[in-house]
Amino acid sequence: CRKNVEKANALEPHDAALEAAASAYADAVGKLEPLLKEADDYYSQENYKDDRMAKGKALHPRLVAAWDAFADADKKLRAGVEVINDKRATERLAAIEAKEGRKVHYQVEALMIHAKRLLHAENADKPDMAAITQALTDYESAVKAAEDASGKDGDAKLGSFFTGNAKSFLTTAKQLMRRIRDKVPYSQGDRMMLGGGGGWMVEGSPPRLFRDYNQLVDSYNRGVGI
Repeated sequence: CRKNVEKANALEPHDAALEAAASAYADAVGKLEPLLKEADDYYSQENYKDDRMAKGKALHPRLVAAWDAFADADKKLRAGVEVINDKRATERLAAIEAKEGRKVHYQVEALMIHAKRLLHAENADKPDMAAITQALTDYESAVKAAEDASGKDGDAKLGSFFTGNAKSFLTTAKQLMRRIRDKVPYSQGDRMMLGGGGGWMVEGSPPRLFRDYNQLVDSYNRGVGI
């Protein structure tokens, strides 16, 4: 990781903020990795049974501090990369429109851009209903536009798998929007699933939204049938 970051940072064009974030990420990974290995060995070998958990207690604050530093570095680096990826996606969409017009290829790319914006709007630390509503409206319009363009005037036809995943993400996004808007609490059973790794099974939950978004991305990457 460190070698690749150093190699990337030496390339043109330079971006001081992004390069600093990448270096901080590599540094955080380098500090966290040996602690994770040490903890894994300690617990997998059940050494805590021999020292009355003394080392576990000593490792805990070091692990938490290293993990927090890593999580912060990861968040900052991802944010920088996302800005670049979003810019590239917008430029690619414009190039497709200039070359092909607003046919099915264009509509699929637009759909993926709006899906990502909707995901971020609903996953914000402080959800903004106006932003969520706009993102949801834009995405729903993009889904319809892609369906309308599919097979039109001899154009390529979308595969049912991609279309199904696009609509599943739309459904979950609407469910989560209503939960946020109407302040709908989770049931006790829902909270158990959310806390136990089964959150994707809870309708209108962030884990379900991420699951459906990832399935949409996976179907896009595999080919949308065009």
